[in-house]
Amino acid sequence: MAERKIAKLEVKRDLCIGATPCVVAASTALELDGENKAVYKLKDGSKSSGPVDKSQLEDATLTDDVLLVSAQSCPVKAIFLYDEQGQQIYPE
Repeated sequence: MAERKIAKLEVKRDLCIGATPCVVAASTALELDGENKAVYKLKDGSKSSGPVDKSQLEDATLTDDVLLVSAQSCPVKAIFLYDEQGQQIYPE
């Protein structure tokens, strides 16, 4: 089976505790907002918890590996990753 590519990303705000390891792992993609929740930085200058298309991210150079490590670093598994068909890749 071919490796599934990340197409969409989402931070579940009700799960996010603002611990910041995701921001450390992917600082060009994520930051904390005024409510201390992780949000994605988008190329149009806006911020969003998602779901957002990977192509909307401000940093177009981020690899799937970096995005996965960022999601995996979350202690409460608040970051969800989806493939092109909308199937959840992480958390499993």
